[in-house]
Order: sequence, then C-alpha cells, then structure tokens
Amino acid sequence: MALLCVAPPAFAADSVCPGADAWAAAHPEESDAARTQRDAARSLTHPDLRRELAERFARDQEARIAMLAGSRGAGRAAGAIDEDNLRWLHALVRAQDFPTVAQVGEQGVLHAWLLAQHADRAPTFQAALLPVIERRAQQGELPLSDFARFTDRVLKAQGKPQRYGTQFPPQEWARPHFGLPDAASVQFVEENRRALGIMPLADYVCMMSEARR
Repeated sequence: MALLCVAPPAFAADSVCPGADAWAAAHPEESDAARTQRDAARSLTHPDLRRELAERFARDQEARIAMLAGSRGAGRAAGAIDEDNLRWLHALVRAQDFPTVAQVGEQGVLHAWLLAQHADRAPTFQAALLPVIERRAQQGELPLSDFARFTDRVLKAQGKPQRYGTQFPPQEWARPHFGLPDAASVQFVEENRRALGIMPLADYVCMMSEARR
C-alpha cells in the first residue's frame, strides 16, 4: 500500500538521488505545480466530483501515513477506507466511466488513479480498468509512470512478471536486481521503461526508497 510519490522537482548536485532529480528537472511538465497551473486554466465540467476525489485521496494518504508511522489500528483503518473507495469508484465507473481531465482536471484523474491503484481487493475490476488507464496516459491525462505502476499492479495480481519493475516492497529494493529475478529481468524492465519514456529503474528505486525514510 504505497503512498503516491512523485519525482523531486529539481536537480541538486549533492542529492541522494541525482539521477531522479535530473530526470524531474528535464520533465517539469510532470510536476504537481505544473498540473495545478494547467488545471487552473480549465473550466471543469464536474467540480463536485473533483472535490469528492480530492477528499477520498486525502483520506487514503492520511491512512497510509499512519500505517508507515506504525499507528495502532492503522492497517484496519486503511483497509476500511480502501473498501469504501472501491465501492464508490466501481459505482462511478459503471455510471459514467473513469473520470476525464475535462471533468475533474489532471489532479482529479490522478486521484481517481490512486483509488484504482489501491483497489487490490478487486483484481478483476483493476484489470478491466487497465485499457482506460492506458488511454488516459496516451492522451496525456495521466503520467506514463502511473500507467506503468498500474500495469505492474495488474500483472502482479495475475501472477505474471512485471513489465516496469514498480511493485516491490521496500526491503526488496536493497537486494540484487531490485527484487527482480536476475540481470536479464532488469534489462527487460529497463528496456520497457525506456520505451515508455519514464525514468530508469535505479533512479526510481532511489526516489521511492528516500520517500519512505
């Protein structure tokens, strides 16, 4: 149950993860600030839905921060929030499909993605969402890195090898090959990440590891 993490905003020579910082500096359009600025120029068709997504996103993240802090009962609380979000998102998709940028802005689509990413209790539902998640990413409505994470989430639930190497517990990242079976698997993942246009695996692992400290 990972937090929603993004790349650092700028390159710093003494950074712990200079590769991730350099990649983020070369892609300023993917920063939260850039998304917020683009959304501010939009006239959203479903502002109430956007607010609902923001509230559900905030509850999700608050619960996971409590889990990382080791708070008593945090796991049960996060599970209850996930279950409620799953029921709500399933009903939303059934009624009107997955949200679009025109409806809720880029931040709203990102918040909807996170709810879907944490809907692990319903792997069939997640798998059914993968084509629309891919479309949103191809249309520039969702970061390609988040499409990668969702793809791996679905593949992992199906017992299949990950394509982008994004879904491992933190303790796996410190092991050889970042939790992947062997060097050939790392090469396969790196080629897929390069083809999609997302940061190299080593930089991603560094960034995520630092975010969890």
